[in-house]
Amino acid sequence: MSKKLIISLSTIIFFLAKVSLSQELTQTVKGTVTDTDSEIGLPGATVVVLGTDPVMGTVTDAEGNFRIENVPVGRVSLKISFIGYETQYVSDVMLSSGKELDLNITLKESVLALDEVVITAESDREKPLNEMATLSARTISVEEAQRYAGSMDDPSRLVSTFAGVTPGSIENNEIVIRGNAAKGILWRLEGVEIPAPNHLAGLFSGGGINTMFSSNMLANSDFLTGAFPAEYGNAISGVFDMRLRSGNQDKREYAFQVGSQGVDFALEGPFVKGKRATYLANFRYSTIGLLQGLMPQITGLPTYMDLSLKMDFPTKKAGTFTVWSINGTGSIASDMSMDTADWETNMDSFQYDISYGLTASGINNRLILDNKTYLFTSLTYSATKYTNHNDYYRPNLQKVPVTDQNEINSRLSLTAYLNHKFGRKHTNRSGIILNQLLYNFNVANNTNVAENDTTDFFVDSKGSTFSFQAYSESKISLSPKFNINAGLHLIYVTMNDEFIIEPRFGINWNFRPGQSLNFAYGKHSRVEPLRIYLTEIPVNDTFEKLNEKLKITKAHHFVVGYDVKLWKMTHLNIEAYYQLLYDVPVIPDSTFSMLNYTSETFFTERLENTGTGTNYGVDLTLEQFLYKGFYYLVTASVYQSKYIDGNGDEWNTRYNQQFVFNVLGGKEWKLKNDNVFGINGKLTILGGKRQSPVNYEESLKYQYVIYDESRPYEVQLPTNYYVDISLNYTVNRPKCSHSFILQVKNLLMQEDIFGHAYNYKTNSIEPYGLTIIYPYLSYKIQF
Repeated sequence: MSKKLIISLSTIIFFLAKVSLSQELTQTVKGTVTDTDSEIGLPGATVVVLGTDPVMGTVTDAEGNFRIENVPVGRVSLKISFIGYETQYVSDVMLSSGKELDLNITLKESVLALDEVVITAESDREKPLNEMATLSARTISVEEAQRYAGSMDDPSRLVSTFAGVTPGSIENNEIVIRGNAAKGILWRLEGVEIPAPNHLAGLFSGGGINTMFSSNMLANSDFLTGAFPAEYGNAISGVFDMRLRSGNQDKREYAFQVGSQGVDFALEGPFVKGKRATYLANFRYSTIGLLQGLMPQITGLPTYMDLSLKMDFPTKKAGTFTVWSINGTGSIASDMSMDTADWETNMDSFQYDISYGLTASGINNRLILDNKTYLFTSLTYSATKYTNHNDYYRPNLQKVPVTDQNEINSRLSLTAYLNHKFGRKHTNRSGIILNQLLYNFNVANNTNVAENDTTDFFVDSKGSTFSFQAYSESKISLSPKFNINAGLHLIYVTMNDEFIIEPRFGINWNFRPGQSLNFAYGKHSRVEPLRIYLTEIPVNDTFEKLNEKLKITKAHHFVVGYDVKLWKMTHLNIEAYYQLLYDVPVIPDSTFSMLNYTSETFFTERLENTGTGTNYGVDLTLEQFLYKGFYYLVTASVYQSKYIDGNGDEWNTRYNQQFVFNVLGGKEWKLKNDNVFGINGKLTILGGKRQSPVNYEESLKYQYVIYDESRPYEVQLPTNYYVDISLNYTVNRPKCSHSFILQVKNLLMQEDIFGHAYNYKTNSIEPYGLTIIYPYLSYKIQF
């Protein structure tokens, strides 16, 4: 299969490259210029395309919109200026012949009076879209997800290159943020909380095999790693604040993509030409099964599909209504042989069928009340369905149930906030979030497969609970050099009747041109998976719930940072952080802690909130943004992640890999006929994963791996070395563009160790893992 696909793509590339174009290819650049704080359009702002002769430019209309036609394709740089605002530059944005370039540009009002000096500044690409974030935050762009080696159009894989982030493994996109598990990440879409939008997320405790987001749908978004602003609640690890772009208001456009990951089709445009209501939709169906012959079959290969859409309906008096939806479903199953002679290890004797589905939809309204105030309101519904049917067969073919897991989680939410700019020095955002959480659980699990022949963990519950969140946050500019972000977040959960007050505070001091010192503090909390609170054990012919009144895990985040702009396209950032986690659920007289929880963790003991944890470290980022076709990103993180168990003893967490180092870079060339070729690479050096030592005596006795949990995560595996590369080639033609991408993950064939297995043929315990080169090949046409 792969040989035929490569030959076909090569033929297309050769044909397109040979076509000679006699005319200069051009495209339209358009967008909106808004005030950074009020997020309201700025009429009369000047937009100029740099490097054009004669100069190409325009002035924004009454709503802040602009449009510049016939701009030569390739990398485009813009200068945006407005009286009383800091002038901004947007550099080296890719403009292709197949799609109009639509930009959302924000200008910051100068703290100085109009008769004083107005600052001119290069746009800080590393800064987040959310101005309330002081540090430990940055923008993630769709272009980076497509260009960076190893990112594979996946936001989670993209941020695994950023400082403070540790990748989980090759075959999934699970990430660890500053020693915290993926289950503590808050995912937001279009301003509201959603479940983790990854295929088979229930299997990987938040991560998954691939994102449900298509690059055709996403706009630039934010990623935060600590001390979050007050508007973010129910987060303890990190925040993905994702945004969908709007469809083209002026013309209908299409995109089709086919590759080793799947087949995509996207369409967008106005519902009626000349009107402002728009649509954007994308459907994808996985073709990962076509890689069957390239991968060792220690597991089944997943299948999945997803559908996303966004529709905008501007009105004259009621604001803009937005309808959005993201939906995905996926499954994976084993094809186990019932002939024991085919079994090499006991991993060959599991039979499972796992599926995961997600839907999240919302109706948003953004109503501008005056030139300094707008009201945002959203009504959303989301749900996930996870099933895991897993059985283990002993050598005598005795069937032993492992997991019969059937979980439905759904959420109905009302979100509203008021954003008001009091003046050039003070902006406030205050809001509420009301959630009804519904659940339907029917779970049975065998917590000791080696010895037990039946299940002993149960959750059989259907019902609902409520949570309420409220917050207020302000950004105050005391001077051009000194800014304060301060706020308060409140959470109340009815299930355990707990009320939490979470203060947030940040300071930014630009003590010299291009240099700043920053400090941020935040108290944060995260509700555990609901089935933890509903765990049952049999007592006198009935079932008793163990953890209904369990408290929520909380954390204090402290971060101090230094940032220096080495020159206009390069900056150095250093952040030191300390996190103190408390009220962590643990099992008394045990080494178990919910900080190490995974989706495969089940237990029959009562939890109590006496555990704690600490994460501390230093993150370094040296980055040059794309300039004259060249960019690089160097990140390094050194950290410790510890916890105290139910005995009062301190241990490494399962995520304490201690260090991660990344070097990423690439070069881009503009070829004849306006075609573009790029080569990108990434090197990752990562501290080894942690495991508990194997109890060899018991494991050999039961022919099943048993770990010594009295010494949790005492063993650290060897350091990992990963190399990823990618080649990108874009062919621009009149009214369409063709893009070819070849990415290869794990070029060094680094083995990814999952654990251990019992080998039936050698009667021994051996490491169990996966060693593959993961190919990602795709072709995309936009027209």
